[in-house]
Amino acid sequence: MRAGDRSQAGQALVLAVALLAAAAAGLVQLFDGGQLLREKIRLARALDAAAYSGALVQARSLNFLAYANRALVAHQVGMAHAITLASWAKFGDAQARRFASSNPPASLIGGLFGAAHGRAYRSAAGAAGAGGAADWQDGALARAFAEHDRVVHDVLLRAQAAVQQSLADVRMQTMRTVLAAHYDDDAAHLDAALLADTLPGFVVRHGGAARAPLKSMVEEARSHYGFLAPRDHDHRSLLPSEWRCPWLRHELRRRGATSLVGLETWRSDDTLSFHALRSNRWIGCYYREYPMGWGSVKGDASLQDDELPHVDEPPEDFADQDFWRWVRGHTDWRLLDGTANPLANSFALSQGVVWQGRGLPWFTGLADRETGEPALRFAARATRAAAAMRTTDAAGPRGGTGRLAFGTGLGAGGLSAVSAASTYYRRPSGRADGGTERPSLFMPYWQARLVPVEPAEREQAWRRQGPAW
Repeated sequence: MRAGDRSQAGQALVLAVALLAAAAAGLVQLFDGGQLLREKIRLARALDAAAYSGALVQARSLNFLAYANRALVAHQVGMAHAITLASWAKFGDAQARRFASSNPPASLIGGLFGAAHGRAYRSAAGAAGAGGAADWQDGALARAFAEHDRVVHDVLLRAQAAVQQSLADVRMQTMRTVLAAHYDDDAAHLDAALLADTLPGFVVRHGGAARAPLKSMVEEARSHYGFLAPRDHDHRSLLPSEWRCPWLRHELRRRGATSLVGLETWRSDDTLSFHALRSNRWIGCYYREYPMGWGSVKGDASLQDDELPHVDEPPEDFADQDFWRWVRGHTDWRLLDGTANPLANSFALSQGVVWQGRGLPWFTGLADRETGEPALRFAARATRAAAAMRTTDAAGPRGGTGRLAFGTGLGAGGLSAVSAASTYYRRPSGRADGGTERPSLFMPYWQARLVPVEPAEREQAWRRQGPAW
């Protein structure tokens, strides 16, 4: 071989070695890129699952609050039934006593207003002693009323308060648990502070005058029960009885109502009176009231009775004085054109029962918002430490060392991902009346979903990531 040929021997080998080194570096970078992409996808999916779980915790909590609010309404309706049953029991007991004393006689009632009314009056004899069920100390109805009140104020309200106060912590703990379940190490972490969160102030406690929506729900629920409806009925005798006023008739007036007075207490009143048409030369025609039954129960001793015409100490009978003279001298009742049972009211209230309740409770509801439909939304950021990833610059057992330690360019925060989720209100099916329904905490229709991340939230996540190595 000539000397010139020998001088060029081995140059191709150098080039081949250089190409092999470049190819190896490319393969390492390709490996690192693939590992980073794999870790990024895995972290994003894990964070999506955690964010959805957090939104699901919110949805379940809001639905629990809605069910609790509906339970508050149901217990209030139960209290209304108990107090109405007690009023009816007192009414039946009083009517049985009036029937037994023939004041007025059942034959007179049946003759003036029909046989059905006469039979109904006679059947009251079976209610004798029923008023004892309304006793506060050991009566069954009183115990039922007290138990409803206890469950409302000592169980449901405390449960609502506990859920509301712990919601943020439970949501965060759930998200951390779900994120950790996707890894077999402890190198994936959720930021302690969320990128965005509308939970603070989203759910509030309504008390005082703000309880009006709860009263509306109670009144609407009560309207489905005919037993709690107004019990007002009027019957007139067929034939005239007074020549001075032949257009008038004897009247049988049934009055009764169960009402939630203001926002504080229930009351129920029931009366029945025979108003006999009379006349004399001094005042002409007037109605003489004969109470036939009465009962009154209320849930607050301080509740005033001004809406019912009555006197505090009604006379037991009028053997020593004329009814009309007593009315004119002691009351402002109307003797001829009245519509109430004032004397029966007087007996009912003077012999009434008081069950001390605590009124409508505070309840949990949504904060008032002027615009837009309320949605509970948050955005979260999670990171995974660079040392836990199987790249060539990792510190783990498969990481590169020495001359094989190629950098991946990760920042000091490692790898990160961002996800956002929302809890929103939607009925599973449309309303029967075709109308729209605003979100509320009286209907358990809260659901969860993932939502797009806002640009401002991504920018905040980049600022948290810190500078690259």
